[in-house]
Amino acid sequence: MKAITKIKLDTYNCNVVFIITNDLNHQVNNIYKKLKSKDSFHGEAEGILLTLDIDNYYVLFDVCYLTHNTIAHEIYHCVVKVTEDRDISDEEAQAWLAGYLTEKMYNFVQKKKLNIVKSK
Repeated sequence: MKAITKIKLDTYNCNVVFIITNDLNHQVNNIYKKLKSKDSFHGEAEGILLTLDIDNYYVLFDVCYLTHNTIAHEIYHCVVKVTEDRDISDEEAQAWLAGYLTEKMYNFVQKKKLNIVKSK
């Protein structure tokens, strides 16, 4: 299972790609391969942020661990990375981006009729 959506952030001249999957390792390694990275991933994670360049930020979630906590956690990492890459430390800009991405993520989850699971 794989659900994917891309959010274009014109203000920051980049894209954020949300991927929800039941095989996180496979999806992460596919992105590495697609982008010709020598990295590989064979660990365990509920979610992960991949940033191989400043144009595209990949936020991946394991559907089994799709909790409010995991969503907030990975979006936080994404916001920090997007803004750090652009030398932005303004909290209002970061808060706006966090809210925007959170809204987009929950709209995506709802559209795909996926369930938010309870934290363990």
